[in-house]
Amino acid sequence: MRLEVSYQNNNPRYYLVKDVRVCTKNAKIKKYLGTTVPTPEDLDEYKKKYALEIELKAVKAAGRLGSIAYKAQYLTKDQVSLLEEVHYLTRASSRLLTKSESDAYEQQFEVKYVQGTTAIEGNTLSLQEAGDLLLHGIVPHAKSLREVNEVQNFKSVKAFRESYKGHVNPEFMKKLHSLIMHNIDEESAGIFRRTDDIGIVGTDIQLSPSVMIEDELKEISLYYYKRIKEGYHPFEEAVMYHYFFETIHPFADGNGRVGREILNYMLDWQKYPRLLFLGKDRARYIGALRHGNSEKYPEMITTFADLIIGQRMNILKNSIKNLLK
Repeated sequence: MRLEVSYQNNNPRYYLVKDVRVCTKNAKIKKYLGTTVPTPEDLDEYKKKYALEIELKAVKAAGRLGSIAYKAQYLTKDQVSLLEEVHYLTRASSRLLTKSESDAYEQQFEVKYVQGTTAIEGNTLSLQEAGDLLLHGIVPHAKSLREVNEVQNFKSVKAFRESYKGHVNPEFMKKLHSLIMHNIDEESAGIFRRTDDIGIVGTDIQLSPSVMIEDELKEISLYYYKRIKEGYHPFEEAVMYHYFFETIHPFADGNGRVGREILNYMLDWQKYPRLLFLGKDRARYIGALRHGNSEKYPEMITTFADLIIGQRMNILKNSIKNLLK
């Protein structure tokens, strides 16, 4: 926030101002302070007093700007607005947290994410067991070695994800797959499938022929970055990419975990919050992808948007309120 002065009939009027920018659009949030220039001490008090009011107005402004700034093929204006509010709240919360607070939050999120993305594929480790394994190296009792490795492998996935700065491409996908399938299926880890005699359970969708996998992955990646450059909404484009990745089904096993990792990498690249895939949401997630199989893309996108808005909006708003208080 900064101090700004304007003049009305040659009389000064002082405002506390916060700039909000979404894509190519800008807005100013103003709080009138009076006609007397505030002292540095007064200005500090004003910033404390009005911080929450201004921040919440900035959230709404970010939503309005986003609905104007971005193109969208399937998202409605209202959905874009809500997504941009979540986007703004994520960045604002990050700015207000100390490093230790931010690290603790990310640690908790990672445990929930890993437990959820593996649970969708049938892994039975509880949230407590996944946390003990990932954070403390405590191996749960009465669980198969495969289930333990499915969760434990995400330690190296996280390290790779945080070090990688490039675009999503076939080599990136193969590296993710090799880490996710380590000590589970070493023969096929990091290798695109070489046969066509597999399918997605519960659907009759035709998967990409094995000889076309790499070309089709390159094609959807080029299309994704082209759409981002043209100003289409990053959330919508990431979800559509995720759907097309899953229909290509480039690996013999592990496509869901790799695809969800790529989706969140794309969101994080655009400074959006990552999406949690919780076991309790499995039916909604699978249902959304099945909407895609019927080319009901608005319904598919809506499910994903509802998931991330539901997961993040109120939590982030309350976090902002508590931090600013």
